[in-house]
Amino acid sequence: MEKDMRNRASEEEKIFIENVEELEDLEYTGEGEKPLFASVRVNKKDFSVYELYRKYQKGQLILEISFQRNEVWKGRQKYELIESIFMGLPLSVFYFKQQDNATYVVVDGTQRLSVLFDYLNNKFSLKSLKILKFLNGKKFKDLTGELGIYQSQLEDYQIYSHVILPPTPDKILFDIFDRVNRGGTLLNKQEIRNALYHGEGLDMIAEITKTEAFAGATGIEHSKDSRMQGAYLVTRFLSFYLLFHDYLKKEGKPYEYNGNLDDLIETTLTQLNHTSKKELDRLREMIIQCLIQTEAILGKGAFRRELNSSNPINMNLFEITLYVMSLIWEKNLSVDPQKAKSAFYDVITNQEFLEYIGNDREQTDKVYGRLRWAERFFEEICHD
Repeated sequence: MEKDMRNRASEEEKIFIENVEELEDLEYTGEGEKPLFASVRVNKKDFSVYELYRKYQKGQLILEISFQRNEVWKGRQKYELIESIFMGLPLSVFYFKQQDNATYVVVDGTQRLSVLFDYLNNKFSLKSLKILKFLNGKKFKDLTGELGIYQSQLEDYQIYSHVILPPTPDKILFDIFDRVNRGGTLLNKQEIRNALYHGEGLDMIAEITKTEAFAGATGIEHSKDSRMQGAYLVTRFLSFYLLFHDYLKKEGKPYEYNGNLDDLIETTLTQLNHTSKKELDRLREMIIQCLIQTEAILGKGAFRRELNSSNPINMNLFEITLYVMSLIWEKNLSVDPQKAKSAFYDVITNQEFLEYIGNDREQTDKVYGRLRWAERFFEEICHD
């Protein structure tokens, strides 16, 4: 049944975006594999529930609930979790990623910690307990007097964990995330990145996907996008936008794209998290305005082959379309909508262009081939 559910979910996702399976591919190939694994650092560490709660309150523990498909446990599961702790029963191991600034990101254990913190915050009363029935109806604040021992037992309970330490490479972290989540929902690359690269850059991307402009141009409603496909589209576009403008840096040097899309995206997210608020605001506004412009010109067929609204979104068309719109926005130009739509249709149905969004579409020659077509299209619609 679980396999059937996954297959149905996969079919639903393909309605949104072409080639979305690239989000599921967690394989990494290339040279230097042994040195990468040699740099993996994972330590065992115990935390009390109260210690983790204090870190969470200080912003030093990132639950990142949004990267999980199901946000929190409901009903019986959460009541039994609290009862198990009161009974002194062991929980399965938690996994954390320690960031360079000593902040921890939860890799595995998000839902359990969410329940524990909600109970400490008196957000629910215990129900349906089978063994400690006398605690039914009790919130954390009610555990006083002779029941006070249960408050202490919860706060002092030891969480057994494995902490992934820097400088464990992100390529290895992807694999760790994949392995520890195989018991539940398999995470895709964007969901994993949402935890690995948590910061202002991804927050900005998430904000864009929640706007009416994004939903209007793409047809993707944030509330229904459980697998972060919208965020992936925006992330890809920003990666190529920064690359095409020579804004992207790696280790202080101009970034050179070599066909490794994962490296391009991860370099982009790292840079965005160190980008000024003013520049992030500019990027957010630019993308929103480009989305509005795209819908006004191309309608519901935007980002789709042959401008046919019944087709799924093509990621390469999304990137190239927004890139052209960004050039128009940055130069504060006005274009004739009918002329632009006609010219764009001619481009995306041209056989040479189609080769650039076909097989091996992330190779260097294909990427820069699409860029040349975008610049040619921009020149045609903006000049008589």
